[in-house]
Amino acid sequence: MSNFLKTIVFVATFFLGFGQVANAWTPDKEVEIVAHAKETSSTVAFARGIIKVIEKENLLPNGVKLTIIRGARGGKARNYVLNKNKNPHVLQVLTPSQINNVILTGQEIGYQNAKAISALVVSPLLLTVNADSEYKSLQDIIDKAKANPGKVVQGGGDFGQVASLMGKMIAEEKGVEMTYVPFDDEGVLQLLGGHIDFILENPGQVFKFVKAGKMRILASSVKLASMPDVPTFKKAGYKGTILAQYRGLWFSSENTKAQAKFYTKLMKKVAKTQTFKDYVNKNNLASISVHTSKLDKMLKEEHEAYFKLDTELNLIKK
Repeated sequence: MSNFLKTIVFVATFFLGFGQVANAWTPDKEVEIVAHAKETSSTVAFARGIIKVIEKENLLPNGVKLTIIRGARGGKARNYVLNKNKNPHVLQVLTPSQINNVILTGQEIGYQNAKAISALVVSPLLLTVNADSEYKSLQDIIDKAKANPGKVVQGGGDFGQVASLMGKMIAEEKGVEMTYVPFDDEGVLQLLGGHIDFILENPGQVFKFVKAGKMRILASSVKLASMPDVPTFKKAGYKGTILAQYRGLWFSSENTKAQAKFYTKLMKKVAKTQTFKDYVNKNNLASISVHTSKLDKMLKEEHEAYFKLDTELNLIKK
């Protein structure tokens, strides 16, 4: 081989190897996944579902752990991940409330401080009542609210979550006044006790009570294969926008594209496993696959949509 060809081969090999090294980032210590909700929430269940797969398949040799940080409507968790720990080993579970609560509260740390990784699932939203309730349909609730302005009560988490906004949007479309009462951990218990009229919740929170004959589902944001007789919101009479309850991951915007790419590949591997598919099916979720730049774009558009919605509903603090 001539000296010239040897030089070409060396240069090509060097730059090919350099590119591989530059893009081959992997965690060199334990990865921490932060959840901002209660232990029994679907947010924590999502995190545990991911961690279960990672541990079973040994996808992170240095390990992975769950940290729950609650308070300030997710603000403490966002601040911990996106502001205090700007490193690629700390991730946060991404939910719609992490977008909208920033708008509603005026907090500074939000989606603009984050780099998206992946969104993997969407949860149905179920209009649920006590088994002994007088309500047999969404229209029954609307009729009661028309006859008794402000007396029909929806319970749930902090106002600003998807469930609370959907209740507000249904009331606005139907021209009725209903009251929303936030409960820290007790929305389901309040419904079981007959202290509120209805909740809008995900399957993981209510299915066990439905199967036990203690609750009934009047409508769902999507068609439920496991409960074909339950109408969708549209079939039940609500014609407006359906807000999506997705679950995913993000981390600090100061981390690199290569680091985001590593986690995206990791989440794609997680989503393909039977263990994760079993989690999705067990909780009546729908699988989605939105990653990195496309997810960043989605979050930006969602922020704009929530701001418009919150403004129209007069929810933003002056």
